[in-house]
Amino acid sequence: MRLCLDSFVPPLDRITTGTANWVRELGFEVIGVDLEPAVSVDMDGCALIRKLLEAEGISIGQVWSVGTPLVRPDPDESAANLQALRDRVPLAAALGCRVLLTEAGGMHPANPWFPHPENHGEEALARLIEALKEIAPIAADHGVSIAPEMSLMTILAAVDRAMTLVEEVGHPGVGINFDPANILDPLSLYRSGDFIDDAFDRLGSRIVNVHAKDAAACDVPLIVRLEERPAGRGVLDYERLLRRAASLPDWTCVVVEHLGDYGEVAEVRNFLTETAVKAGVRFE
Repeated sequence: MRLCLDSFVPPLDRITTGTANWVRELGFEVIGVDLEPAVSVDMDGCALIRKLLEAEGISIGQVWSVGTPLVRPDPDESAANLQALRDRVPLAAALGCRVLLTEAGGMHPANPWFPHPENHGEEALARLIEALKEIAPIAADHGVSIAPEMSLMTILAAVDRAMTLVEEVGHPGVGINFDPANILDPLSLYRSGDFIDDAFDRLGSRIVNVHAKDAAACDVPLIVRLEERPAGRGVLDYERLLRRAASLPDWTCVVVEHLGDYGEVAEVRNFLTETAVKAGVRFE
């Protein structure tokens, strides 16, 4: 497994040799980047970025497809997002990355991450599966896996639904981005190690990417609320997570994301590397 920095990485059109130096100074050799509508980049541009970074010993371990939720209330919007994702597959390959992340989507009219009762129904999951069936062969032809993000209030809210997705798609062009902090609930929060083991036992090699965040319960009465925190500041069983992640192919990334300031980069990196040693595994 590889340790990948996603926080504070500049847009693709601003990546330079200086970016590579900065990444190395922070103690990383792998970064995550975004493909987004606001940044115009073609195949040649992606190939140049890859060449520049690799000359400095830096590779790209995760590409986020920004703004392509695959299931939306309007079928035309879903179709347009699927086409945008399809167009980005060769760009991810040109960047030298095996994993292209996307949003599963949701039925809330304003935001695909917001809760909606239909998100947890069978119809929404079936729509997501059909979209991924269509794009899976294209991704595989480019050596890329499409990895939808799991999140508690979206269509992919649980390991059971992720299992159904990968079994019904049944193609190596689709995998799962496993972010346990996104899908823990109050009942699983304090048994996160067992939760992680169960997810890896069932999803196994279909996990193609792992996100490193943490979760904790807020001290509020009556209605329990969980909050996201940087890795190491919550209760997630990171020894268990890293031990299981180490069983995945060497190229699989543990991705540091959602940090609030530069000082947290060193803190989280040190926490992850020290926890890996405790778990008896290491980053490549």
